[in-house]
Amino acid sequence: MLTVESNSIIYGKVKSAYSKWEDKNIYTYSTIEIFTDVRGNLNRKKETVVKQLGGTIGDLSEEVNGSPKLKQDSEVFLFLVNWKNNYWIHSIVLGYYEVVEKNGEKIAVNNFNNVQIIDPIKKKPIHDFYGIRTNYELNSLISDVKRIIEKEN
Repeated sequence: MLTVESNSIIYGKVKSAYSKWEDKNIYTYSTIEIFTDVRGNLNRKKETVVKQLGGTIGDLSEEVNGSPKLKQDSEVFLFLVNWKNNYWIHSIVLGYYEVVEKNGEKIAVNNFNNVQIIDPIKKKPIHDFYGIRTNYELNSLISDVKRIIEKEN
């Protein structure tokens, strides 16, 4: 579902972020330098901006439980949806993977940021995450996602 529903799927690096008030909420805008445009629809752009609800301005902070923090200089793999002319991370936490290096290999990791996952069939929380894959070798993840994209076309 993530692949099919995402307007953009990218691997890149967080270059900068800023927060600002909009209406009565704080939103954070993070600029991502694109290394790989997996879906291939950003027309060779070198970067894109991701909007998230929450952030910090001065002494005030707003936080959305489960929402990933896009840390400057971290590498990320993101499934993005275009909503109201902004890119947002698909399903807040499900569409976010931090890319880390382990034993010389790049691994995409989603730790679910302490959110509760609901089984779509049983409609009950999943307590055993061992059956859910949360780590992918980055190149394998990119290849698998591209294969899914090819099937939908």
